[in-house]
Amino acid sequence: MQNSTVSIVKGNDAERMVEQAVDHIGGVKSIIQAGSTVVIKPNAGHEAGPETSVNTSPAVVAAVIRLVKQANPGKIILAESSAIGCDTERCLEASGIRQVAEQEGVDEIRDIKSDEDLVSKPFANPTSKITKVDLPRFLLEADHLVNVPIFKSHVSMVFTCALKNLKGVVQDKHHYVMHCTNLADAMMDLGDVVRPDLTVVDMIRPMEGFGPHSGTPVEFDCIVAGQDMVAIDATACRMAGLPIEKVEYFDAARAKGLGVFEEDQIEIRGNSIEEVRQELYLPYLEGFEAWPEYNIHLEKACSTCQGLLSFTMTKLQALEQYDDNAGVDIVLGRHHKVPDGVEVGDNLVLMGDCSLALKKRIEKAGGTCLHIPGCPPAEPVPAWVIADRGKDLTADEPAGGTADVRSRHEEEEKIFKRWLADRQRP
Repeated sequence: MQNSTVSIVKGNDAERMVEQAVDHIGGVKSIIQAGSTVVIKPNAGHEAGPETSVNTSPAVVAAVIRLVKQANPGKIILAESSAIGCDTERCLEASGIRQVAEQEGVDEIRDIKSDEDLVSKPFANPTSKITKVDLPRFLLEADHLVNVPIFKSHVSMVFTCALKNLKGVVQDKHHYVMHCTNLADAMMDLGDVVRPDLTVVDMIRPMEGFGPHSGTPVEFDCIVAGQDMVAIDATACRMAGLPIEKVEYFDAARAKGLGVFEEDQIEIRGNSIEEVRQELYLPYLEGFEAWPEYNIHLEKACSTCQGLLSFTMTKLQALEQYDDNAGVDIVLGRHHKVPDGVEVGDNLVLMGDCSLALKKRIEKAGGTCLHIPGCPPAEPVPAWVIADRGKDLTADEPAGGTADVRSRHEEEEKIFKRWLADRQRP
């Protein structure tokens, strides 16, 4: 494969950094044609404010819109599909992205989740178990796609950046199916169908820790830009100190021929990786071997629930509840029967809606178990079900009324973040 070019710019002015980063790879007019239709795809997957780094910074989105306008396009559409269970419009509003898109005068803001004009696109030589995907017609008919992710730790793929941000072009049914297969392979197939002309990465305040929405923003002050998503992701990982050989995504990219990630195949322009490198805390490399005190049983479990369980184990440690609950059996995925050697009762915890059928079979046979509802479950609930075994718990009110739930979650988040900060402090 041909070598790829990626630019890195460090600074403190988002608009200047974005323009410089794209100038380093030839300038916006070499990429965006005058009179064309351009779709800008930020990350606005969860309902959270700009200060959280859950979503792309509105300052970066505004800078990208202004830069695209320099090429005199005929139409600019900002589009997103938020995560499963989230409302795209509310995410765009909370993130501040809708406000800057309106201020900068984009022609349309589209919620891909609600789009009804879809086109079925088959995957040529799929690497995953998924053979096709439904995509909005406006996206396929646009002349250019500009991808504007933020770099974050992520439960499903260790990190999220250029390629993973493309999952926001599909609707919930595809979100779900992709998480129930090998997500890295599924993302390769999607990336083969949807290829951005330009990617501008927000690494001004990337997220470390337990992303995508419980991590910690870090002052990094960088913008990364390029056209090869794989090369961009590899560069961002090297900047963040993440060993790419430990992330299955890059092996999948090699097999698919989607891009390059070897250092000698990537020309870095602007600042060097060495100049900006800052190691981030990215905990999802550890796997379930890190929790030997618990019996974790997997059967076709989606990557989101697996990541959520890793987060839960760490949170129980932070709350000093981990040792008290050692020995619990936790079942993830579509089990048709209780795993061998496991006894029913309050020490058996079933996680996610996909385990509902097993719960019903256990109850029909006269047994009991604890169940964590949701697809995926709400973030604090698994820890509550494990720590509060024996109590009557539901997803909406796991420990009393709504006010009690909110106050408990807020207090535990404070403890958890202090614990993380203490561990990360040199």
